[in-house]
Amino acid sequence: MQYYIELTLLPDEDTSAYFLWSKVYTQLHIAFVEHIDAQEKIPFGVSFPQYRINQQKQTGFLGNKIRIFANTENELQQLNLESWLERLVDYVHIKRLSEVPKDIKSYAYYYRVNPKMDLDTRIAHQARRRNISLSEAKQHFKEYVDQPVTEPYVSLKSLSAKREENIDRFYRLYIGKSFADEAKAGKFGTYGLSRMAAVPEF
Repeated sequence: MQYYIELTLLPDEDTSAYFLWSKVYTQLHIAFVEHIDAQEKIPFGVSFPQYRINQQKQTGFLGNKIRIFANTENELQQLNLESWLERLVDYVHIKRLSEVPKDIKSYAYYYRVNPKMDLDTRIAHQARRRNISLSEAKQHFKEYVDQPVTEPYVSLKSLSAKREENIDRFYRLYIGKSFADEAKAGKFGTYGLSRMAAVPEF
């Protein structure tokens, strides 16, 4: 990953960062999808330089910045972010395309986190699967403790047109982070996330 573009969200009294993340990430996702290969992967990875998790409060924060990385200037130019974010021009500052600093010492994986089912859903699922009553299914989980999801998320609207009921369905894109010992080349999913390809941290 040799080049990047940094976006800064500009929330105000009437427009929250959560709302802006939803709008901006939706546009990024659509832009990324335009560049998928035969394996439905893209050459663009993202990072969140202000990402943090408060373990005491069990809450995660993305911050207000996102960087989009690519191996070449041409790939980022073809992404045409100014056009995709045109309607959000008052709420997003787009820095010019830049070269990644040469003295990078840290890399990270940003990846999609799939939360486990909550306890009630697990019990109902077990009852259906084993064709037993809810109270019997509950016995299987009497020692189970729910693990809260601490990773930050972006609320996105489903863009699937396959079923009419999906049109206004929102879902949470939970984003996890782990550090890498070195640069790991690879492709990314259509949210710019990967457990296998690392992006520079600076």
